[in-house]
Amino acid sequence: MKIRNLYILQLILVSSLQAQVPNAAAGRIIRHASFTSSFVTSRNIDVWLPDRYDASKKYAVLYMHDGQMLFDKSITWNKQAWDVDDVADRLGKAGEVVPFIVVGVWNTGADRRSEYFPQQPFESLTAQEKELIHNASKVFDSTASNFTVKSDNYLRF
Repeated sequence: MKIRNLYILQLILVSSLQAQVPNAAAGRIIRHASFTSSFVTSRNIDVWLPDRYDASKKYAVLYMHDGQMLFDKSITWNKQAWDVDDVADRLGKAGEVVPFIVVGVWNTGADRRSEYFPQQPFESLTAQEKELIHNASKVFDSTASNFTVKSDNYLRF
């Protein structure tokens, strides 16, 4: 019973962390919660806007995967972040880049590998090679019944 309670507590903690909008060290972050698509499972998308963002101007946009890990280590599962807001701000202030927007697309956890694994190369593999990949995916998800690749739909999204 203690293990079950610990598991439930962990789920509550992860859910509450995911609900928090990251604090930006520079600029600001806008959350698009449970963004829906006909191509992939709904997910959060965090959009980072640089300091002095002006909606009347055009900006370059950098799309990044694993959006929940980009900005704020205090709300990530492993207490680490890529600090994209800090780096983008520092490069902008140094004049090394023009100001740009970052779109952080969250992964859904369960579909992460199947959305990131290149679909055309996978489909060109032999049945034996596909089986090896399926077995390797069980290392990360012991409940996986079959490894299906969804990266073409992820790219469409």
